[in-house]
Amino acid sequence: MITDADSMFKFCDEVLETVEQLEEQLRATEQAMDEVATDWKDAQFQQYNTKFSEDKEKIKPLCKQLEEYERDILHPLADIVKEYEELRINM
Repeated sequence: MITDADSMFKFCDEVLETVEQLEEQLRATEQAMDEVATDWKDAQFQQYNTKFSEDKEKIKPLCKQLEEYERDILHPLADIVKEYEELRINM
């Protein structure tokens, strides 16, 4: 359980880092798929390429949702916890 502001900020950073890594891997896979698409034109590759395109369309909104969750929920909550911790120290 995360109960302090520093841990919450660290978690926020980890969420954003995970999104960045996911987007980077998606771009790399997309580039690799484009490179082999001209050489591999068999039905199995086409099926795999179609599935990848479907998954890609699901991953992009998921990344956006994670970024919004971090920005709109997690980070403000961490700010509140930090403010609370500072108030407790100054009492």
